[in-house]
Amino acid sequence: MPLNRTSPEMIATAERRAYVLAQRKGGYTYAQIARMAIEKFKENKLPAGWDERYAYKDVQRELQRLREETKEEAADLVQLEIERLDAALKAVAPKVQQGHLGAIDRWIRLSESRRKLLGLDAPERQKIDGALVMRVIYDSEVKPLDHRDETETD
Repeated sequence: MPLNRTSPEMIATAERRAYVLAQRKGGYTYAQIARMAIEKFKENKLPAGWDERYAYKDVQRELQRLREETKEEAADLVQLEIERLDAALKAVAPKVQQGHLGAIDRWIRLSESRRKLLGLDAPERQKIDGALVMRVIYDSEVKPLDHRDETETD
């Protein structure tokens, strides 16, 4: 049976992982973090054999959790912004249908924002045009690679 998110074990794991990640952000090595965590949480409150390998795993798991949380939050924010843009488009629609030029311009800007947010537009192609300018500096002391000094012998 999986542990409840609020079980004492899960809370202790979350606290340990947050602590370990904070120490890693502080620049400590995994060996240093393991010693500090053992000192802070005491060996009897850590999983059996907890050491720098576990510190590494805790950091990786906490970073993964944060990535997933951030992805979910970003998706929520995108959805919220889409709803806001849809509401604005709906509000402007009657004036657009009447041919009001200002409303049409607003509609276009709102539509562009929505397309950018959703990634619907193909990327703009950039054409780079112009001459390549090279500056050559000649040093009289440097000899060309294919030139042999007369004093050299074969």
